[in-house]
Amino acid sequence: MIRWLILIPLSLTFLSCQISSLTETRSIGLREQIEFNRTVTYKLLDEIEKSGKARQILAWAAGPDHAPIGWHFMHIASTEDRFAQMLRPGPLVSEELANRYSSGKQATRNIPSPGQIRRYMDDSRSALLAAIDDFDMNRLNEKPSDEAPFDFATILKILPFHEAHHQGQAHATFNLWKDK
Repeated sequence: MIRWLILIPLSLTFLSCQISSLTETRSIGLREQIEFNRTVTYKLLDEIEKSGKARQILAWAAGPDHAPIGWHFMHIASTEDRFAQMLRPGPLVSEELANRYSSGKQATRNIPSPGQIRRYMDDSRSALLAAIDDFDMNRLNEKPSDEAPFDFATILKILPFHEAHHQGQAHATFNLWKDK
């Protein structure tokens, strides 16, 4: 009993150190967050690629009304392609891929190879980062167009969430594939 009483002050000291370190503020920028998210997304793509069954896995969906695993990767890239165009008007990296993997359409079962997925993700990410670098942050409260549902500030908030959301869906579907 006495040994436990001695540990209580030590535990409280450790806990207070942990809490105080949590209260320190550290700013994490948009670029840092989306770069971190991409490392997690690529870790999943690497795991799928190393399985030796990448084409089969990427084309697999949990059911007929669900998107295949590979669609989520391509959708991340196509959304970044479109967001880059909203922030800095100009041509899409790939109009064909941006249209094929956009929201609101039936998710295609025609999934590119891991190398093609990675290339589109890299190319659309480069376009997005260039658009963010060139974007005038004084325009955050403006919308890209009158009919746009969001202003630029909301779009920039959606960016890191969107990749994490679809990476999570791809990861969950991959886990279902492993359990089938």
